Amino acid sequence: MRTKSYVNENDENPAWEAIGYHVDTDKEPFEVPQKRSLDKGMVETMRETDSTLVQSLAQRGIRAELDPKQNLFKIECDVVVVGSGCGGGVAAAVLACSGQKVIVLEKGNYFTASDFSSLEGPSLEQLYEAGGLIASTDGGVFVMAGSTVGGGSTVNCKRTKRCLGVIAKTLSNNITKRVEIKAKVTISACGALLTPPIMISSGLKNQNIGRYLHLHPVAMAWGYFPESNTDLKGKSYEGGIITSVHDVVGEDSKVRAIIETPSLGPGSFSGLCPWESGLDFKRRMVNYARTSNLIAIVRDSGSGEVKVEGRISYKLDTSDRENLRVGLRQALRILVAAGAVEVGTQRSDGQRLKCKGVSEKEVEEFLEMVSVVDGPLSMVENWTTLTSAHQMGSCRMGADDKEGAVDFNGESWEAEGLFVCDASVLPSAVGVNPMITIQSTAYCISKRIAESLERVTFSKAS
Repeated sequence: MRTKSYVNENDENPAWEAIGYHVDTDKEPFEVPQKRSLDKGMVETMRETDSTLVQSLAQRGIRAELDPKQNLFKIECDVVVVGSGCGGGVAAAVLACSGQKVIVLEKGNYFTASDFSSLEGPSLEQLYEAGGLIASTDGGVFVMAGSTVGGGSTVNCKRTKRCLGVIAKTLSNNITKRVEIKAKVTISACGALLTPPIMISSGLKNQNIGRYLHLHPVAMAWGYFPESNTDLKGKSYEGGIITSVHDVVGEDSKVRAIIETPSLGPGSFSGLCPWESGLDFKRRMVNYARTSNLIAIVRDSGSGEVKVEGRISYKLDTSDRENLRVGLRQALRILVAAGAVEVGTQRSDGQRLKCKGVSEKEVEEFLEMVSVVDGPLSMVENWTTLTSAHQMGSCRMGADDKEGAVDFNGESWEAEGLFVCDASVLPSAVGVNPMITIQSTAYCISKRIAESLERVTFSKAS
């Protein structure tokens, strides 16, 4: 994968010419805004040291004190938000606009449009968790989750504890001291993969934390359209992405799967290709620019777990597997109807069909053999690797502490003042791209937090 996506100092890759791939890295100044809109309120610790951090914070209205006995910096604010994605960004904006002093902690770096190069390898490394290479423990699902400023939007019990803030360690080697931030409200907005590990490592015991992880699992079909097909011009990586969405509806009129068109760079394409032989792999890569990929996405009923950072377990249930199979078959039908000379799946044996001269009956016979099985560690002969770009549900809301990790206000059942404001609070898979749902949920949660803080302030003033 890396050999197809990384470049030398001149932004070149020797394989690209052979596979018909090109990236235009030249940018006209008028095309890309140069302004870094968050600079005024941001402190990037990679540019700071122990001696400069306090001053940089002070310049942005944040008073920090050094506690030499505990070897840490102490900061106070009204609200601290951990994570700046769809949930954290909305929550921070709402609470700041309500008059609260808000600090956002983000482990990822800050990039603007002027920093983007359209180069696949560096972009994956900079913008995604683990460089876009997180897999479930059985290797059955590859998971992509944003890890940058902006996150994925860039990609009745007695509470016995009180959350007083966070203690953080910077990723900069120039800063040796930890940072302690005391706040009236602490919000975890690290996403469905990282909020549960943080809560568990902080001592929370609710049995729902880390469970019920939904992934919107994805199976992929491909079709090859040679240059001789003049009805379809251009390259597969050119033009807009997800320009069409197709619902696969069952006999009960319910949506069983959604078919979309993904954007695959040569590195991601090569990483998903099944391996039959060196010669076959070279042929696949030579055909890359004229290979169209379709994905079938399902609203999963099954779920997984994530309780330790980077350790995801996930299992399809029977209905999810069947819905993926139905969606995958429909995607193959679309590719055949569009004029592909060859179609196939990502199954490990290189399952494919040469379309020239085949009858409708032969196509259906091929589709009957299409299935979705477990991953490479399942010990089945022909395994399948799925992917996921949507993660949710791992700290779900519930009516009580037996049903959920947080209440309907997003507050932890165990620790007063600790809220979750990201995709992990969603009680089930939503069945569509969850970004707007996450933002809407974060807006509602943060509005209630703002109202509760205003009531406390008013009460004290009275």
